[in-house]
Amino acid sequence: MAAGEFTDKVVFVTGATSGIGRAVALAFAREGAKVVGAGRNEQAGRETERLAETTSGKPGNFLFVKMDLVKETEIIGALTDVVNTHGRLDNAVNCAAVDIAADLLAYTATDFDRIFNANVRGLFLCLREEINAMKLNGGGSIVNVGSAAGQRAFPGNALYNASKAAAKMLGQTAAVECGKLGIRVNELAPGPVFTRMLEGYFELSKKTDSPATIESVAAAVPLGRILMPDDIANAVLFLSSAQAANITGASLAVDGGFVLG
Repeated sequence: MAAGEFTDKVVFVTGATSGIGRAVALAFAREGAKVVGAGRNEQAGRETERLAETTSGKPGNFLFVKMDLVKETEIIGALTDVVNTHGRLDNAVNCAAVDIAADLLAYTATDFDRIFNANVRGLFLCLREEINAMKLNGGGSIVNVGSAAGQRAFPGNALYNASKAAAKMLGQTAAVECGKLGIRVNELAPGPVFTRMLEGYFELSKKTDSPATIESVAAAVPLGRILMPDDIANAVLFLSSAQAANITGASLAVDGGFVLG
């Protein structure tokens, strides 16, 4: 990746209030980009803003917008803010997602709606608005943060698995349709990453006969460690860069070999 490649590029990141989304937003800020980060938690968003200014040394290079993935008007409003503020959109990274872990027979229709409304419908709405914004400047790059759960059937997570598989196909279809517009669409499929979602999995597993631990999860990864959010952010920078100019429709596993186990 060339030095200064993202300087003054306009980047939109969903889920920027924590975990992978925050790491991605901070990574772009360090590279000199103008980042617009979206999320539901305004207090956490302001903390990302503070961290972005500290790590980049550039006050004002991060703008937080409050946005809920299940609210179409807020998604439209967020992307409108991006264009009104910066005049264009160069890169987008869709990190926000919802997970409810349960056995298949324990799920409710409400659980289904909550997961698919965020992970599939919400992603569709983000893609639509991001693509429309990128058309104004003749192209761009979109990276969707998927999951190893979209590649492999993990028990106790059927609806999340299915939503991430659907999101993968949604992104690949967008890649096919948008190539002629100069817009690339790719996916990252992380394995276990130290985030609040993984912490929730550990807590839930305490109620089972074989509770998961950091050691047991790391042992399931061929490279022997759980990933950090920065590992995913680094891969996002690559897929968003000119080095990946001929990569679109790809699903890149960033999981230490986890999905192969």
